[in-house]
Amino acid sequence: MSSLTVEEDQRWAPTHVQVTVQRGRSLRGKGKHGTSDVYTIIQLGKEKYSTGVAEKTTEPEWHEECSFELQPGVLESRERSGYPAGSNELVLTVMHRALMGLDVFLGQAVIQLDKAFLETRCVKNQWYRLNSKTGKKEKERGDIQVTIQFTRNNLTASMYDLVMKDKGTSTFSKLKERMKGKKRSSDEDTSSAVLP
Repeated sequence: MSSLTVEEDQRWAPTHVQVTVQRGRSLRGKGKHGTSDVYTIIQLGKEKYSTGVAEKTTEPEWHEECSFELQPGVLESRERSGYPAGSNELVLTVMHRALMGLDVFLGQAVIQLDKAFLETRCVKNQWYRLNSKTGKKEKERGDIQVTIQFTRNNLTASMYDLVMKDKGTSTFSKLKERMKGKKRSSDEDTSSAVLP
């Protein structure tokens, strides 16, 4: 059994990453009049979110956020070997919403969360260059501004469920229940007619 040093025991480790897709600039125009109807897919592992569609623009503004739960230890490079591929990569895929047919790929940015965490530890607001799909010739695709914030939520959903189950057993709750019981019994003292 290994013992932890004070430094290891007290280090701050986030449980979630909050991602805010701010805006895009110089995006490729795939629609009429050289503009696009643009949205962004935000993905971490198998979990995905999507922004709304910013219509007829190459300079969209979204200011939309989502939050992903981080697997314990995923931000520590020495412990990452046991995690599925992509569990440390935040993938932002910018798309043009087509009226007919499939939506059109505009560009993609991949952010290594362990590197982002090491650089800032808390909030990182940065422009990221959009790249072509893997194996395709690189073209100028524009940029996307993203804010990444690492947070710690000490009360997990399962812990919250346990806390809520125990809420009714506090001393005050028991006293309240006893008082309700006494009121009920005093109401029963009133006369009532019982029909056969």
